[in-house]
Amino acid sequence: MGRSFYDPAWLPAGTLLKERYEICDVLDQIGDRIIYEGKDKILGRDVVIQEFYPAALVHRYERLRVDILDRKYEEKFYIRRESFLKEAELLEKFSQVDGLVTPIDFFEANNTVYIIMKQLGEIITLKEFQKTVGSTEQFEVLKFLQCLLPVMNGIAALHREGLLHCDINPSSIIVLNDCTMKLLVDAGKKLIKDPIDAYYAPEIYSAEEKMGPWTDIYALCGTMYYYISGYNPFQAQDRIAEKKTLKDNTSIFSELENVILKGVSVDIKDRYQSMEEFCEALYGVANEIGGFD
Repeated sequence: MGRSFYDPAWLPAGTLLKERYEICDVLDQIGDRIIYEGKDKILGRDVVIQEFYPAALVHRYERLRVDILDRKYEEKFYIRRESFLKEAELLEKFSQVDGLVTPIDFFEANNTVYIIMKQLGEIITLKEFQKTVGSTEQFEVLKFLQCLLPVMNGIAALHREGLLHCDINPSSIIVLNDCTMKLLVDAGKKLIKDPIDAYYAPEIYSAEEKMGPWTDIYALCGTMYYYISGYNPFQAQDRIAEKKTLKDNTSIFSELENVILKGVSVDIKDRYQSMEEFCEALYGVANEIGGFD
């Protein structure tokens, strides 16, 4: 749903980009980007348009072009614009991965960069979705694991390219109308921004420990723990200092519990070392319990 007022920084409704994408309304302005509802005039489909617009550095010239406020901001602007462009280039590699939200187009215009995304319709985050379910019955948990499988495949695809997500949590997984789940990926975050500490593995806070697939597995298992129990995991630092255990905070059936708790082990060596290893263990147990497909 768009805004009920107009900010001169926003592109006006009706603006046409690349002779194809029409601006319809503003959805949000967050960080270095303005997010618009849009329309692909060629294919006749709704899209989401992200525009690079670092408000502290720029202004809108003649309701279209993005101009730098002062020459002293030039270097900062172009570095950040290049980072925004590289984000799109990076995410485009994963356009065929169903479990990731990725661009369908990107381009430079008006001295800035635009990223075009599919309009996914009515969506909610996994955090919001969990509150509507409120059940940890075996069937519901197995159904959840089935819906989560595309996200697992998406994370594995990132890892195969040598990339880590580093921000997996119940707010970064979205649930579509058909219960399909997808993972939001913002390569521009550069690891940590607006952190949700409970889902961060201990090595994220340490200069000595190496991050790897096990880091995302920790966050993913913490997210699964939240869905099943309704509780955020304890922060890793508290678990280390106070020897808190997650087992005190949930009551799921033991076979899956053991897999998830291994994934959120404090020590890296005690966790699964790859998504393939984790998925084999998780879905192997799910198959034994309920004939999971």
